[in-house]
Amino acid sequence: MITAELWFWRAVCAILAALASYLSFRARRVSRRGQFERFGLDAQSVESEDALKAAYTLETGGNLAAEQLARSLGLPSAMADGVIDTLVASGWVARDRTGGLRLKETGKARAVELIRAHRLWERYLVEKEGASLHAVHAKAHQREHHITPEELHRLDADLGHPAWGPHGHFIPGPGGREPQAAGRTLSENEKLGSRFRIVSLKEELAPLLAQLVALGLKPGVDLEVAGKDSSVFRLRVNELTVPLAREAARHVSVVPAPALPIPLGELSAGSRAHVVELQGEGNHQRRMLDIGFVPGAEVAVIRKAPLNDPVEYLVKGTNVALRREEADTILVGELPSD
Repeated sequence: MITAELWFWRAVCAILAALASYLSFRARRVSRRGQFERFGLDAQSVESEDALKAAYTLETGGNLAAEQLARSLGLPSAMADGVIDTLVASGWVARDRTGGLRLKETGKARAVELIRAHRLWERYLVEKEGASLHAVHAKAHQREHHITPEELHRLDADLGHPAWGPHGHFIPGPGGREPQAAGRTLSENEKLGSRFRIVSLKEELAPLLAQLVALGLKPGVDLEVAGKDSSVFRLRVNELTVPLAREAARHVSVVPAPALPIPLGELSAGSRAHVVELQGEGNHQRRMLDIGFVPGAEVAVIRKAPLNDPVEYLVKGTNVALRREEADTILVGELPSD
């Protein structure tokens, strides 16, 4: 039986927890506002655009709702409606008759532009300023909100139109969209002896990212699952065995890594494979990503022309014809026949 005194203390604890959460949020918000004001940025606009990016991510995952948006931003649930009202007033989000939410085309375009700017700045900071992987996310966040389209175009050109940021996330082209990744987290792949290639790392938690890099776990690195228990993976990386907590493995996205990837153009009609790597210059890589040839995606060879050029492929539910020289820039691992 639950006494009145127990109910009282439970209510007090709930109120104190809510108050602590709110005060923590306020402290983070004041700190972030101070950071952006030092750079001459409008903190309120920055917060609105951050909310827009979070809404874009949720909608892409099929789960855009007010409470989920507040949670992803680290805000109390009570502030959810206020965030949505701001996005609606900005012309980025619309409500339907049932109260459901959807991003308008203007909202999607601005969200992708912010993502593009952020990842280009990350690439710039690593390549041109020698910044470490775990430090560039916060620095790029300070710069992404005030770059003009002309400056963004020059930054993209100066970097050679890269298709990936330093953490392995896709960089959308100008006016384009963000390709959807096909990799899975390392925590979802547990079979002993399995080989994987790291395609991306979550970038938000700088201390964890620094630990992953210190262990040699970076995009493009191949690894093998050498052992596991209830809390730790043991991974073989560059002939060394390193431990990785299962919780940390959720922040590492991988695709299967064959011992020797082969060019897609070498496969015969009727073959199936998964994409491992894209080669070639940046604009070509972006075009292949837009078509659907993202690392981890399954590809089927449908038919070849009489002279074996071009070849028709099926990728992500779409039939695509590629010239042999284009297909050979896509390295794949062949899948066994059904």
